[in-house]
Amino acid sequence: MIEREQPESDGEDGRDLSRRSFLAAASAGAFASAVPLVHGSGTEDHAERTADESVEFDPARHGFGFRNWRVREGPYPGGDGDPEEEFLDRWDEPFRQAFDSSLDSMPGRLREALARHAREGLLETTRTNGYCYGMVFAAQQYFERPGTLPDEFANASEVVHPEAPLSTSETPVLDDVVDYHTAQYLDFYAWFGRYALTRPSWIDLGEELRGLTAAIDRYGTAGITLVSSTSVRSHQVLVYDYDRRRHGVDLAVYDPNYAAATYGSRKPTIRIDTSAAEPTVVPIGLNAVYDRFDRFLHNEYDRRIRAGYGDRTSSLTAAPEVLDRVLGRALFVDIGGPVRAVVTDPDGRRIDRTGGSRALHYRYGASTGTYSLQAIGEADGKYSIGAYAGGHRGDLLEETIEASIEAGETHRYELQIASHGMLDRT
Repeated sequence: MIEREQPESDGEDGRDLSRRSFLAAASAGAFASAVPLVHGSGTEDHAERTADESVEFDPARHGFGFRNWRVREGPYPGGDGDPEEEFLDRWDEPFRQAFDSSLDSMPGRLREALARHAREGLLETTRTNGYCYGMVFAAQQYFERPGTLPDEFANASEVVHPEAPLSTSETPVLDDVVDYHTAQYLDFYAWFGRYALTRPSWIDLGEELRGLTAAIDRYGTAGITLVSSTSVRSHQVLVYDYDRRRHGVDLAVYDPNYAAATYGSRKPTIRIDTSAAEPTVVPIGLNAVYDRFDRFLHNEYDRRIRAGYGDRTSSLTAAPEVLDRVLGRALFVDIGGPVRAVVTDPDGRRIDRTGGSRALHYRYGASTGTYSLQAIGEADGKYSIGAYAGGHRGDLLEETIEASIEAGETHRYELQIASHGMLDRT
């Protein structure tokens, strides 16, 4: 998810990663499976333990022999299917069990907005070095279940190309990586277990650290998502060890942005400093761009995702306020045409947006008040603004505006969210 150029493939044959690396694996079949049940994975989280529990994760052996990559141009990960239909298919059952409520009970426009965000989010991750999520969980799977690796390989470090084994047209490793990659948005527990990424101020670092260290104590590894509270950029790494200090904890991580061979001289570390009232996150030995990351999140449901949910008892039913917090009031602004848009909340902070040619601006847990929108003309032409605000209890605003603009011209709008919503040009 980090915007960084990716050099040529680390594969021994030097093939470019841009051809089959995404297109072959991101088929409707790979995308639409209810959960990423890969190569006979178990049905209970206790079945996820390593065959030899004396083996500890070593990124030089158990990390991939290739590094994370991005696809500059590519289709929606899922082929030609209907994004909303696929989204509903994958969310419906776990959502019902988590909240004792059908996803169909939500306003249709909210479901469409969630599906659109999933689509745009997946496109953005693949285009910004974003296979880190899929690589982390595929590497964790191969470590814990070595038998799920293709027969040619003893460890993930021997896989030097995502399309391996290159002697066949099959791409089992890539299929697994892409299954996990799509799960981060389209699997309910993957998305909802990390909902605080949309509002990093919701993250309680002390609580996250307790859950993370407990998972490492039990399983040996645990994934975390690093996030910037200012840019909301994020990156996935795998924690395989930790060291408690007097005023904090050091986390040893496998970072998929680096191939396994580099770990002989590299030991990326995330330092959690607890000496102050507010814990701080300090990445050590990672790329300098990671300085932006000041929080992390551990999804307690990650193993349930890979195990096909296994035990379906969910703690979410005991916490209905979680649903209200995230989906009680959400704002989505879709802007198309020759304009660059800026949307700010009542406190003057920009709300988040996806990349791409048609950006989707969004805010989960949106506060009431007046939001400001500027549409800045980049060329002469017509543009459109589609604004939706609402939640699982009902719609507050649904309005579309079309207008003409000249290059360099700025149009300003106010968007109000209260008991009802309003979008007006000022």
